Amino acid sequence: MRTAIRCVLAGGVVLLAASAAHAEMSTEELAKLAQNPVGNLISVPFQNNTNFNVGPRDGTQNILNIQPVYPIELNRDWNVITRTILPLIW
Repeated sequence: MRTAIRCVLAGGVVLLAASAAHAEMSTEELAKLAQNPVGNLISVPFQNNTNFNVGPRDGTQNILNIQPVYPIELNRDWNVITRTILPLIW
């Protein structure tokens, strides 16, 4: 079960539509919007790093970084984009 969860989490980026208009876009339009670092699209990428031989007992360390990107529209010309990193360390 844990291996399956790790594969899903490390496998890619989950994109969520920021508005109803994004739900009606074509795949190509969404791909272009996802490539824009200041675009008006919510994304939640996951990054998993595994380190071996860590600590005095040569253990294994897993670090799962959850990195949500959430744009907040201030007005027509300005967006504030949050880029938080939430590390889960085991």
